[in-house]
Amino acid sequence: MGVLLLSGSNAFRLAVQFIMFPVLARLLDPADYGLMGLAMPVVLFALTLGEGGMGPALLRAADPDGRVESTMFWTSLGIGLICGAALLGLAPLLGLALGDARITPVLLWLAPIMLLSALSSVPSVRIQRRGANWIFATGDVASSLTGAAAAFACAYNGWGVWSLVVQQLVIWTVKVSVIFPLSGNKVGGRLCPASLRYLLRHGTPLVGSNLLNLFSMSVDALLVGRILGVKELGYYVLAFQIVRIPEAILNGPVFLTFLPAIARLDTKSPAATTLLLQALRMMLAISAPLMLGLAATAGLALPLLLGTRWQPAVMLLMLLAPPAIAQTLGWLARALLIGRGRSSLQFRLSLLNAGLTLAGVLGGVAFGIDGVAAGIGISVILGNLAYLIAAMAELRLGVAQLGRAVGAPLIAAGFMVLGVAALRLLLAHAGCPAVAALLLSIGAGALLYGGAIWRLAPDLLGAGATLFWRRPAVPAE
Repeated sequence: MGVLLLSGSNAFRLAVQFIMFPVLARLLDPADYGLMGLAMPVVLFALTLGEGGMGPALLRAADPDGRVESTMFWTSLGIGLICGAALLGLAPLLGLALGDARITPVLLWLAPIMLLSALSSVPSVRIQRRGANWIFATGDVASSLTGAAAAFACAYNGWGVWSLVVQQLVIWTVKVSVIFPLSGNKVGGRLCPASLRYLLRHGTPLVGSNLLNLFSMSVDALLVGRILGVKELGYYVLAFQIVRIPEAILNGPVFLTFLPAIARLDTKSPAATTLLLQALRMMLAISAPLMLGLAATAGLALPLLLGTRWQPAVMLLMLLAPPAIAQTLGWLARALLIGRGRSSLQFRLSLLNAGLTLAGVLGGVAFGIDGVAAGIGISVILGNLAYLIAAMAELRLGVAQLGRAVGAPLIAAGFMVLGVAALRLLLAHAGCPAVAALLLSIGAGALLYGGAIWRLAPDLLGAGATLFWRRPAVPAE
């Protein structure tokens, strides 16, 4: 039920972003997206430090008197204030280091996000514990609407990159305003040394792995902006944002629901293997056709929706969308390892992913922005496969068992792509208008995929939905 609620709210966000993308893309310059793409990795780095990896530690803690919770709240608040102040002080130096002084004022105005994130840290864990995902869904819907409205108003009045800055500030403010009061009782108490030691012992390794994951997700944007310039980065950032919209519908919500479910299960329970296989099957059944369909229709959709000046983003989207399917595997594998308390293994895998990402960017940058996208795509596939292999080893899951679970959606999606590609060739030869060709391609792809799934695994989506509709019956330890 939590997956359905959060996926529903994220689908709403998808609709809002789908409407706003063409509008903002025509009002803003690619360089505006590039400047924001340079600034956000710095902000996310500070946010990761502020969270301190304490969320999963609190989620797994037996905390009847609330000492761990209060300790995390005040610790997060203090670290958040320190990170915000550091961002204010270091903004000019960061502008010089990243090769564009225009991001200095952007970083200054994004610094309040540090405090807003700290205020939402404990309430977010409370909501996960209670399974009250409707609160996250409410916050997502409210913040998406208000953020989109603020961005449009600013962009329409010629604010440029500041439209995107205002959007982030509004999103965070509204989200905290919803989550904090609805999460339960107010946070009381004070710092407890024993609780602080527990949080640091279990959270510190996760900080390292989270920072490495962030490095893997951000080093491409930083290097593209520094070497190729903010305009090229703008094309890259936009393509990545489009790729992550469908991904956000499932990956984030499933992670938030899958993690506490795994944490409740006994480490030797076969239910964990069943849960992982069914989750992978359900997610691939949706993500594989979405991402491959996105790549197959990018050449038609992007010029129609965003305008011809965004044409360089078409090839980037085609290169980045298919590897995003592997992230479905990686997200669930990460949740499994965190839920099992395998933070040291998580750190090693994050280190591997960081190295792969850096190699992909450096290997591709000589071939321009398309080369970077190809290198990143390869690194995403290899890195997430490493996470999946670690999860399989943790559960002693065989390759044949995994293949039986996930084979049907992958085969059906591949059949869909071949059919859409053949149809596009026929339509192009017949001189079909772009709008009609796009609609026909989408309709044909849906029919081909639905028919293949009905033939290969008619009960696929029903079994996955049933699994997530019911909470695991195993009590917490």
